[in-house]
Amino acid sequence: MTVFMLPGSTAPQEYDLSEADRRTLLAHFETTNYEMVVDGEGIDWEKIDEVEVVIASRDKGLSGWFIRNIYFGGQERYHVGVYSGRNELVLPNLTLNAAKYVVRTIAYYLRKRVIYQGPSDFVATIEA
Repeated sequence: MTVFMLPGSTAPQEYDLSEADRRTLLAHFETTNYEMVVDGEGIDWEKIDEVEVVIASRDKGLSGWFIRNIYFGGQERYHVGVYSGRNELVLPNLTLNAAKYVVRTIAYYLRKRVIYQGPSDFVATIEA
């Protein structure tokens, strides 16, 4: 069975985002009625084929421990990937709330079902 992201009916609210999340998204993520833009590169909404959310992997050694516990304050981080044919846009190292916000924003602008791989509580989905 393939899991599809369902288009959202309401735009997500920023109240769950920290100030750091807002700054990160403002610097790297933009949406218009026609496309989403990550670091200056855009994909038209109707051309998106798949959205994937994965937990950011960390090295098991001392450097991985340092990055996760000191640099990121012990919080798990997520990568959000958006795919269109051979093109991809990736927002790396997002907090849980920022990753949910991005995925729910994408769902809000989509007008078709798109393949979704990721945590089930991020967005409404359907299996087909």
